[in-house]
Amino acid sequence: MSGEKKPEPPGVLGKPGGLYDSVHMTRRQADLLALGAIALLAVVLALVLLFGRGGFTVSFDPNGGTDAAPCQVQYGETVPLPEDPSREGYAFTGWYTDDGCTEPWDPMGPVTDNLTLYAGWEKTA
Repeated sequence: MSGEKKPEPPGVLGKPGGLYDSVHMTRRQADLLALGAIALLAVVLALVLLFGRGGFTVSFDPNGGTDAAPCQVQYGETVPLPEDPSREGYAFTGWYTDDGCTEPWDPMGPVTDNLTLYAGWEKTA
């Protein structure tokens, strides 16, 4: 009886002498591990597709001033602002996130989506 091997408990993976001889887990644990690995892979793939698509487009609406070309910015980067536009009879007050020019753009703010910035103007005397 000393040479006999004890039978494996039911549902435990691994064959004696095999690659996974020291790994003891139930089939349920192995299934959960595989499911977790698949879920992690799906999340990584979704992030690559979402954020690795060449960046975001930042457009500049001059609101009657001189044009500024749009630019591409990667997720989390700041916007490289163009030269200030000009408009006869007006002073440029900055870039805004809304067309009413009430919400100033934070030039250090990170880009997380496509964006349009609007030129703000104040009439000069």
